[in-house]
Amino acid sequence: MKNRFQVAILFFLSLFIISCDNDDDAIIFDENINQVRFTGIELGNSQLVLPQSNVDIHTEFDYAGTSKVTKIFFDVIPFDVPNVREGETAWELTDHLVPVERYEGQLNPHIHYHVYFDEENKYDPSITPAEGVYKFKITVEHEDGSKSAITKELHIIQKFKNMKIGDNNVVALGTDKLPTSYEYLSGNNTVTEIKYQLWFEEWREGQNVEVGKWDNIEVILPENLYKGIKNPNIQYNFDLIKGSPAGGYWLNIYAKESGESEAVKLSIPFEVK
Repeated sequence: MKNRFQVAILFFLSLFIISCDNDDDAIIFDENINQVRFTGIELGNSQLVLPQSNVDIHTEFDYAGTSKVTKIFFDVIPFDVPNVREGETAWELTDHLVPVERYEGQLNPHIHYHVYFDEENKYDPSITPAEGVYKFKITVEHEDGSKSAITKELHIIQKFKNMKIGDNNVVALGTDKLPTSYEYLSGNNTVTEIKYQLWFEEWREGQNVEVGKWDNIEVILPENLYKGIKNPNIQYNFDLIKGSPAGGYWLNIYAKESGESEAVKLSIPFEVK
């Protein structure tokens, strides 16, 4: 009987220790040091919403330091990810370094950086993050040895269903149209605007940017495709620029819903070849 009692005591002590360790881990991860130094944070967008269909996550913020920045890195853990389906993963990221050339030696850097879910297969990732809420921590280290950190909740949700761009994200060289097809999941909201933004490396002389720099054009889709509709099915052929050369392009889709202050943004890579 005495041995059984001792075993029971040891068992409950181990549970207590494990529980304390987990609590400590949570406290360590949810660091918030000098939060006021971070402004204009976007993870996906400023509402911290990212469509599941993205191949990467857009991150952007301004940082105001008191000592020059030496290192910026990201950490991500699943926080509330209740359903991981086949082919999906509860996404995690550990000590992901933002390239130092973007901020090294700066006191007040502006950071705009994209984290790919699969660094080895950027545009055709083998990783699809499951829907849910993730803790996303940004840590900044300084020349004087101090650091700042802020932790936000990133919401990954399925908003674009059955997405098709070109022929498996490829259009033939010389084609003047980019076919797009998808269902936009607005839930109880209706859609008020859908805008396309094409990003490409400029090849034409005399444009807004130098040849070789990234340029873009924007088009607002006809209202009859979505205006006031819940979960509209979109079929739209986007006009490519005449003479578009072979290479990599990005199509950003911005969908604005009733009752929401900011559009949901989806970024899709495609090729002309």
